[in-house]
Amino acid sequence: MTGRACVRVSISLLGTDFTELGHTLERIRLSGADSIHLDIMDGRFVPNISFGWSIAADIVRASALPCCAHLMIEHPEDAFNAFVGAGVTELLFHVEATRFPFRALHLLKRSSIRRGVAVNPGTQVESVVPLLDSVDTVLLMSVEPGFGGQSFFPGTVAKVRALRSAADRSGTPTRIAVDGGIDVSNAAALRDAGTDEFVVGTAFFRAGDPAAFVRLLKGA
Repeated sequence: MTGRACVRVSISLLGTDFTELGHTLERIRLSGADSIHLDIMDGRFVPNISFGWSIAADIVRASALPCCAHLMIEHPEDAFNAFVGAGVTELLFHVEATRFPFRALHLLKRSSIRRGVAVNPGTQVESVVPLLDSVDTVLLMSVEPGFGGQSFFPGTVAKVRALRSAADRSGTPTRIAVDGGIDVSNAAALRDAGTDEFVVGTAFFRAGDPAAFVRLLKGA
């Protein structure tokens, strides 16, 4: 398995100071990152509460980069229309949060945005293989969802490799994204396993040179 020569990087706003949001969005743009990752939390599917579609719409308007809504919420189907209306270019929901993932993906197919599913660390990747024909992206969580700054689960590399093999066998152009605890210590292994996109937050905001950090993650 040969890794992606240059992967996408999406920056999660979860660890930023929202009183400095305008400055943060410009810092992300100048870093060479590809997109903004919006972590939407409801306090039920995950313990924390972040923000909803209205603030997401404000971020979309203020950002020069495309925005992805990552719904860490119960009954995600109920929120699809609001976040599509907010202008996000991609929407991801957790397979653990709905009994009917095929139905949810069918609802999203009515819009023109990218659609995908997210998978918790304790969920086997085999659970999303039947969905590969219906998704643009599979997001593998490499930490438990709901909190920033957690340590990376090493077993994620094997999950990426297994999912990449399944996607290649099915002939689907699925984007494999990994979210949580990613930095220069594990980026190369994830690229080699077949990762297409990194979602990073805490490590980006701690980087002294954000542009150099993004280049290192990309493998450029």
